[in-house]
Amino acid sequence: MKCYRRMLRIPWIAKRKNTEILKELKVGQDWLLNNIKARKLSYFGHLKRHDSIENHILEARLEGKRRKGRPTRRWTEDIKEWLQISPTEAGREAQKREVFGRRVREATSTQTCQDE
Repeated sequence: MKCYRRMLRIPWIAKRKNTEILKELKVGQDWLLNNIKARKLSYFGHLKRHDSIENHILEARLEGKRRKGRPTRRWTEDIKEWLQISPTEAGREAQKREVFGRRVREATSTQTCQDE
């Protein structure tokens, strides 16, 4: 919202609701989040379809102990949460581009319907 306010040159002390600003820009409430989700899922599919070093890094497991504190959020956890299937199954589905693309569209569009 800070970026949107800067684009419209609205000062930070102006008391305007976020919904008004989004209407003025003609942007949906979760447009940015859904755009990021779609790109992230598309890139995941791209990685799984090709035998590259990035794919090996994505699937690698490190030995040893982790640091103290909250566990870091993993890339594959987002994939699992958004697609409602394991990353391994998602990788198998990614081999079939049309099927995976359909699942990505469903994952990004159903989120906006639930919020409204």
